[in-house]
Amino acid sequence: MCLFDQPLLPLDMQVKLLNVLQEKTFKRVGGKKEHKIDFRLVTATNQNLEEMVEKGTFRLDLYYRLNVIPIQIP
Repeated sequence: MCLFDQPLLPLDMQVKLLNVLQEKTFKRVGGKKEHKIDFRLVTATNQNLEEMVEKGTFRLDLYYRLNVIPIQIP
């Protein structure tokens, strides 16, 4: 799965994404049953996530979960 500009996600959606990454389960909209999921996630952004974490617009725990193998391209 590829996710571009994840910093644009509102904080409540960042919580949901973090939960999916940690628990590897999700519930469909309006559903009650949890579904297991196994996937790899590649993210990309042109935003400075460290600054966004300092400003409080991006979650620190999600930053560390996504920033496993950073590749910076000028």
